[in-house]
Amino acid sequence: MDKTIEEFAASEAAKTQDAIKDLERIEEEVVAEAEASVDDYDEMAQEGAAAAAADTAFEFDQAEIQTEMLEGELEEDAK
Repeated sequence: MDKTIEEFAASEAAKTQDAIKDLERIEEEVVAEAEASVDDYDEMAQEGAAAAAADTAFEFDQAEIQTEMLEGELEEDAK
């Protein structure tokens, strides 16, 4: 393979890894904030808002799992 192509591929792979790490960090932050909101809304007896926050936490937790699966697939493809 041409060295330029190898360098480009390595650069793109590094950018993808950086993007995945950023996405994982954001997902973790959203889950943590949503879980904190659930507690806050529960204390204020706002069941609807607590349920919405719990749903958000669940959805972002699921998104994080999907991101981790994607990361695993990309690592396998790189081998």
